[in-house]
Amino acid sequence: MYYLTVSKTNTMNSKVTTIKNEIPLLIKKVAPICTEYKIDSDSLILEMVKFLNLIHLTGQKISPSYVVDLAWHEFILFTRYYQQYCNENFNRFIHHTPSANEDKNLYKKTLNLYKLHYGKPPQNIWETENNTELNNTNCGACHN
Repeated sequence: MYYLTVSKTNTMNSKVTTIKNEIPLLIKKVAPICTEYKIDSDSLILEMVKFLNLIHLTGQKISPSYVVDLAWHEFILFTRYYQQYCNENFNRFIHHTPSANEDKNLYKKTLNLYKLHYGKPPQNIWETENNTELNNTNCGACHN
């Protein structure tokens, strides 16, 4: 299994700090999500960064948790910064492709890939398959 090393964890945390410093309004935008789901903004932004990185690492069609998807929606609205972030970190733009068709297997695949690359996901952000509110994004997938 592949898990984040200390240096990779520091890199991920550094990305969160950079995002917060360069677009502080994002923290205000995700604050209502954080309040509603009792998540701190650093943790939510970190999980969004991990999700985007997971897309890059695996090259697979995957789907975020509900709260990661909400944070991603807010991040995408900073279009110039989001484009720059994707180009600098992934050498490509990561599109968000909503779907009207819910695919539970896609979310299960995402959780399995998350566990493979990062270890056990935080349950308050990446809830198990039993929590329909947190894992039913209805986005279906994201891919490039």
